[in-house]
Amino acid sequence: MSIEFTRLSDKGQIVVPSEIRKRMKLGEGTRFVILGLGDTIILRKIEFSQERIRLKQLLAKSREKANKIGFTQQEVERLIESSRKATD
Repeated sequence: MSIEFTRLSDKGQIVVPSEIRKRMKLGEGTRFVILGLGDTIILRKIEFSQERIRLKQLLAKSREKANKIGFTQQEVERLIESSRKATD
């Protein structure tokens, strides 16, 4: 573990020092969850699994098809709810 110093910009941005970015393989667009505990700030990298990415792709395709067919948001929600009840 290394200790580095940084500062907050006038836009509320914090620079993560390059040594830490390299070691943790952080690149542009890396997502984080941030927690504030007293005077401590914790950043945790969010890693999306391939399964989650695939699920998002499938959901996007499903929404697109539902729109083409002309389903309303309410109809889609009813179908989802009935599907969930059938699997319980």
